[in-house]
Amino acid sequence: MNLLSPNPGLIIWTLLTFALVLMILKKYVWGPLLSALDEREQRIREALEEAEKVQAEARAAAEENKKALADAQAQVQAAIGRAREDAERVAREVREKAEAEAEQLLDQARRTIQQERDQAVQQLRQQTAELAILAAGQLLDENLDNDRSRKIVDDFIDRIPDAN
Repeated sequence: MNLLSPNPGLIIWTLLTFALVLMILKKYVWGPLLSALDEREQRIREALEEAEKVQAEARAAAEENKKALADAQAQVQAAIGRAREDAERVAREVREKAEAEAEQLLDQARRTIQQERDQAVQQLRQQTAELAILAAGQLLDENLDNDRSRKIVDDFIDRIPDAN
């Protein structure tokens, strides 16, 4: 037997064995293997779709976060602006109130000074009048006549400056 010459019986048996192995493989191996590959392909496809969906949701959430951050920053700036305006308003009110109180205190001090001045002038007039009466009494003691004493007292009082 020559190894290079074809043997028809061997070829038939080889073809029958190959066909039998092919049928067994198709029924028991290729079917489950292809269905496993199809299931795996489906799971991969679903995973990719889910990943794209999650990625889209993440992008949407990122955009929403950017908008929320911008809104929060705008609110913070508005709150800072309102606080600054309130502080300026309070400072202005305090300054105006302090100025009004200072003016009121100055007016009160002026009135008090005027009252004390008037009282001092009044006391000075009273003391002057008392001195004039004492002087008149001394003049009377020197036997001056009544008209002359009156004229001296009137002249003395006329020489006193007026409070106004």
